[in-house]
Amino acid sequence: MTTSVCQGEPIRSVVGVVVTYNPDENLLREQTRQLKSQVHAIVWVDNASAHSLDRLAAELGVQLLQFEQNQGVARAQNAGVEAARRWGADAVLLMDHDSVPAADMVVRLCQVMGPLPTVAAVGPHYRDPRGESASATPFVQIEGLSMKRLQRHASEDSVEVDHLIASGCLIRMQAWDQVGPMNEVLFVDFVDVEWCLRARAQGWSVRGVWTAAMSHTIGHELVTRFGRRFNVHSPARMYFHVRNGLVLYRQPWIPLNWRLVSAYRLLLKVGFYLVGGPQRRAYAVSMGRGLKDGWRLRLNGASR
Repeated sequence: MTTSVCQGEPIRSVVGVVVTYNPDENLLREQTRQLKSQVHAIVWVDNASAHSLDRLAAELGVQLLQFEQNQGVARAQNAGVEAARRWGADAVLLMDHDSVPAADMVVRLCQVMGPLPTVAAVGPHYRDPRGESASATPFVQIEGLSMKRLQRHASEDSVEVDHLIASGCLIRMQAWDQVGPMNEVLFVDFVDVEWCLRARAQGWSVRGVWTAAMSHTIGHELVTRFGRRFNVHSPARMYFHVRNGLVLYRQPWIPLNWRLVSAYRLLLKVGFYLVGGPQRRAYAVSMGRGLKDGWRLRLNGASR
């Protein structure tokens, strides 16, 4: 545990909040080992994993909050942030259980956030360890009616983005208090996107940090289709993806061009699963339910 994460910067205390659900214990150990020297405390919020994490949490010296039922990513993150508040955190680092930060990731994030008081959140460049390429996933920004994959300029450490993935995202507690918590009715997909867009709508900025690195697994599995490899989600996850997309597109504070581009990309994704998905019938049923519930705004937090 460090005594000062960012020497000389306004961000003095960072608490890591890790949301777990049936985690790989070896990967969780590696993540914890990497985080221990970078944050002041670590809180695990477990969404009713099949096996208790009590023993592992005690062994690794982390605080454990356990839900008896899967409450969704958003509620787990909100609970973790409130625990971080009790630790006196100036900022909270959200992590998924399958992400492993570089040894200097938090310092790099703090160095960008610290001097910029209008920055609500910063996030690292990440790479899926299952991929064939060693290159990191690019930061993106919607410009006009297209999604631009951003390229780093030699002199910049960070870049303004529309949103970040939750894992690896460092959020300023002052911004959290103003913007509000994660939207729990979304349960899982688009939770991080919605929060970042909401923060931007309130005048905050969100930045991707080129110099901060992390390993992070995207999707349920990798499949090869049409001569390319794709990260695919489970049918249950695609229910939330479709449902929550329809919910977000009706929010008046979200930019129109973002809604149009995201909706187009969602249509392409739905088409891919229906044509090239590994379980086309299961995907069709799940996404059909998501379409119906999203259209009717039936947001009970779980797929039926």
